[in-house]
Amino acid sequence: MNYFQHSKILAPYDFSKFSLDAVETAMRIAGSNENVTVLHVVDPVPLYGYSGDTGLGMAGGADWGLPGIGLASQIDEDHVQRALKMLRAEFNDARHEGLHYDTIASDPSHGITEYAQQNEMDLIVLPSHGRTGMTRLLIGSTAERVVRFAHCPVMVLRS
Repeated sequence: MNYFQHSKILAPYDFSKFSLDAVETAMRIAGSNENVTVLHVVDPVPLYGYSGDTGLGMAGGADWGLPGIGLASQIDEDHVQRALKMLRAEFNDARHEGLHYDTIASDPSHGITEYAQQNEMDLIVLPSHGRTGMTRLLIGSTAERVVRFAHCPVMVLRS
């Protein structure tokens, strides 16, 4: 028996081979697929065509009647629902039966750590492969940020 057998394990999934390996590893560690949640985080930044904060935090999240703000939340919800369908289709076989699936719209590292804490996950399993080059230097990789901010242990798989 391993330490995390029968624990709640979160496996973030971005539809890459690397994240598929992380899901498979999480399944082996958990001992039961029912203990694994596969999470896809829809990053809203590319959806809106710019990076950074929308400034809504300072406005209390109110739309203030500005055009496009309500549309942005609908775009997020549409992408979240589409991603959830794709996620379920990706793992639609007997081997993956029992896995739990969820999607959220958030910055990937923040979304993963917040989801893990809110759902009282015992372990996060994710690949090290991510952003590289100048982008990585400026904002840090998702794996590095998850390790830094997670409330629970994080297993980072080398690619």
